[in-house]
Amino acid sequence: MIRLLYLFACVALLLIAGCGGNAADDSPATGSAAPPALDPQRVAQGETIYAERCAECHGASLEGEADWKSQNADGSFRSPPHDASGHTWHHSDAQLIDAVRLGGARLGPAAGGTSAMPAFGDALTGDEIAAVLDFIKSTWPAEIRQYQWEVTQQAHP
Repeated sequence: MIRLLYLFACVALLLIAGCGGNAADDSPATGSAAPPALDPQRVAQGETIYAERCAECHGASLEGEADWKSQNADGSFRSPPHDASGHTWHHSDAQLIDAVRLGGARLGPAAGGTSAMPAFGDALTGDEIAAVLDFIKSTWPAEIRQYQWEVTQQAHP
């Protein structure tokens, strides 16, 4: 009987360890479906649009402004990188689409600063915005694409 209880306790602990997570870990769960494949033609379209509309501020190589984590003297945010060194991949697709559509206007007082980013909602179609985002995603390593896809899935289950 004691052996059976011991075995049951061990199995329960293994299940708890395997299913539970670190409460301090706010990263998405791993093991969800892989992100959708990127269409090479759409990525190429996005690269062209990015070069025309985004590279001036975010850099031709998606590198962002120098010292991008610091705010300007007027309290505005600097243009962040969109490569793996930035934070773009921490946001869901819906948040990224809103960022492009609404620009700096999307930031409320709680953001702690302003943004000079223009709104592209009237200048770019939804498909063009998606193409730009696909181009940006195409430059990320697989594990970052996976993380961003999981963030997107959690935002819209």
